[in-house]
Amino acid sequence: MTHADSASFPAMDIRFSEIEQNVPALPGIYEIHTNDGEALKVGIGVNLRKRLIQHRRSRQSRLVLKPGGSWGDPADVRSTQSILAKHLYFAGCADGYDLSTEAGRQAFLEERCFIRFRVTSSRKEARSLELALEASGAFLFQGRVSRPLQRS
Repeated sequence: MTHADSASFPAMDIRFSEIEQNVPALPGIYEIHTNDGEALKVGIGVNLRKRLIQHRRSRQSRLVLKPGGSWGDPADVRSTQSILAKHLYFAGCADGYDLSTEAGRQAFLEERCFIRFRVTSSRKEARSLELALEASGAFLFQGRVSRPLQRS
């Protein structure tokens, strides 16, 4: 499949468990939303399938504490793979899910969230779309967490 084929992939909404069946290994943009409609994250990937699988895994081992740091301080923790994992980790609990655990984040993403994605012709095109969406202020997780996730 070439980038010229990207027109054959219209924007789609899928569950995290449907990534392998529906997301091509092409550049594009994705949005992650809760089932209630809250926009959590917008991002891009040169290989959308690989990037979204990284988010789905939300691995605890990829959250790294800086020397002498505290797990309670976001400035002391960095993510080596999925910034979404870090954002969810510091969100605490949502809808009964313990987001400070890998299993809790994975269950929350699969059961309470969906992905909207669109293939683009290049990373550059995806980045320009991402910048416009980030500028809207609609996404909860970009840069530092500025407001808490809606909790139940």
